[in-house]
Amino acid sequence: MKFLGTVSKINYDGKLIVRGSFAPNPRDRIVDNRNKPVGQVGRVFGPVDSPYILVRPNGKGGMLSLIGKQVYIEEVTYNAKGKRRDRRN
Repeated sequence: MKFLGTVSKINYDGKLIVRGSFAPNPRDRIVDNRNKPVGQVGRVFGPVDSPYILVRPNGKGGMLSLIGKQVYIEEVTYNAKGKRRDRRN
């Protein structure tokens, strides 16, 4: 787990806004300090030094309790397939 930042507020449509310490990749998984899934990175915007991250939550319940809490990125290795054109011998 890598520290992402703290949840600053909830958007009008239920998405979390996190004040981050770095810019994560899109669709990275966000977890709390107990390693429970919170959501996915939707969008990164704002200043380069400490960007804001829009997090799409997994569920609607209990989002108010996350305000002011620290969230982390679950580090996952991506194993993507190569281009199909290169697989021919």
